[in-house]
Amino acid sequence: MQELQFENVWYRPEESRWRDMELVAYRDSGRLVVRADSLEFYGRSARVIVRDARGVALVKQGRDFINDWVRVEYGDPANPSTAFFADGSWLGWGGILGGTRRIFEAVRHVARRP
Repeated sequence: MQELQFENVWYRPEESRWRDMELVAYRDSGRLVVRADSLEFYGRSARVIVRDARGVALVKQGRDFINDWVRVEYGDPANPSTAFFADGSWLGWGGILGGTRRIFEAVRHVARRP
């Protein structure tokens, strides 16, 4: 697989909750690099590398009921981690117009098969 890069990607390390009272849907914004066996997110404040994804799904999450998000489950099965990604271009409209689905199509092969 050829390396793909997505700019203006929103990132969350966990699902947003109503009680958190955050004003924006994302925690960080940056570039997502998709390789044959890994994902790398380079944001303003976070760097996330996923080499052991167990599951990838296109979901609604938390209090963001408008945008779809790509949920990636990874890490130790006893203590799993999650990462949520969405197309944040055009102030989020890029995701609504199919950008997040394009990210999902590029990312879904990274999950290990059982």
